[in-house]
Amino acid sequence: MYLCPVTRGRLSDGRSPEGRRYPTLDGVPVLVTDPDRFLARHGPGAWDMSQGLPTRRIEDLPVDAADPVTPHLPPSALGGTGSFGKWLQTLGERCPDQVCAQWGIELAPNGRALDVGCGVGPMARRMAASGRQTWAFDHAPRAVLLARDLLLGRLKETVVPTSRGGLQRVRWPFKPLSDRGLHFFIADAANPPLPEGAFAWVHLGNVLDIADDVAGSILSACVELLQPGGLLTLSTPYDSDEVGLLGASPPEDELREAITALGLSLTEQDEQVPWVVREYDRGFRVLSCHCIAARRPVR
Repeated sequence: MYLCPVTRGRLSDGRSPEGRRYPTLDGVPVLVTDPDRFLARHGPGAWDMSQGLPTRRIEDLPVDAADPVTPHLPPSALGGTGSFGKWLQTLGERCPDQVCAQWGIELAPNGRALDVGCGVGPMARRMAASGRQTWAFDHAPRAVLLARDLLLGRLKETVVPTSRGGLQRVRWPFKPLSDRGLHFFIADAANPPLPEGAFAWVHLGNVLDIADDVAGSILSACVELLQPGGLLTLSTPYDSDEVGLLGASPPEDELREAITALGLSLTEQDEQVPWVVREYDRGFRVLSCHCIAARRPVR
């Protein structure tokens, strides 16, 4: 049987018999409710029957970027020549992950960190680099395996698309992190089989906007995972591609109301954080993100 990735004790998700066996995918635990069915649909060698004929399924990355390197880079590193590139350079390091990471490092109590819906791991990298024991998970196996291989130094380079449909090899620009402080698994953000109150800092980055009808369940699950006094950091984009950064209106009060309804107190907010998405080497989109930090009461 697989042990809890946090406590190393027997894993029970409250919805399945105690002592169930969880498989692994290339050494990464698959902690979903029905792992065998999940791997049949999403694992290596999975088949897609949607067109009537069996074809190999290749999952897209669940990140709004063209490659696994872009989400890790600050806006100032993405721009080229011209007025747009110069404008990106004025943004410096400022992006949703940078803003939330600064809050977490400064405001979260000592203890474990968790990146929910980690994608290719830009926030997990920042959390682990701050010296915290960090856990990260996503529902997309390809993203989790890429995040692990890039952050732990197992993959030295990857490819990014270019403007004419080509591919360019890019070296991984960061130093490897230790696998003693950074742990990955595959799970559902709305139903993570993790112990309640196990984390001092939980991050939920750009997930709620694509979660549709399970957004409330994901937010509630994140709050339950916080220890008393723990900090939730959250970012979510609210622009449309047509509106862009100029003239965008901040989100409604629904998100703030949902957070306070779950018993958290708001500590920090920033409603105009730029999120730069590179679609290829000369194609970009810029969205505005709403970033929030909220604390769970000590008692």
